[in-house]
Amino acid sequence: MNKKISLILLIIFIIGAGMIVYFWRQPSLIFRYPENLSTNYISPQEWPPKLLIIDDTEFSCEEGGLGINGRSGMTIQKKINNIVYCIGSVSEGTAGTFYTNYTYTFLKDSKLVKLSFTLAYPQCDNYDDPQKTECEQERQIFDLDILINRIAESVQ
Repeated sequence: MNKKISLILLIIFIIGAGMIVYFWRQPSLIFRYPENLSTNYISPQEWPPKLLIIDDTEFSCEEGGLGINGRSGMTIQKKINNIVYCIGSVSEGTAGTFYTNYTYTFLKDSKLVKLSFTLAYPQCDNYDDPQKTECEQERQIFDLDILINRIAESVQ
């Protein structure tokens, strides 16, 4: 009977120690992001970005989309400051607004990091002036890549 109890306690100890080691080694990266985009027309739908960390040092980016090779959406590789990103985007339109899902993938500390979020872009033509012009100007000056690069640089 004592051998059974000892064996059970040993198994519980091994499982517990294994769980501690597993969760202890999991990366817990933090990042900074703005609460809002400081825009009047472009609005975040899924925000803040969801952060996914993959324990993999292989970075690759298969560019394509918009019907190329039958892929919907678009995927491009882009270097912003000193970080190389694989940027995927897929858009859907409804009732005067386009919703675009973005995923920015990059390497950070020998791990693949993915930031995913959704933004809403109204169709500026649905507004009368001066809102139409303001909406169009906002789209021209809004630099999503620089915003995401600042967030990516803050990942720790």
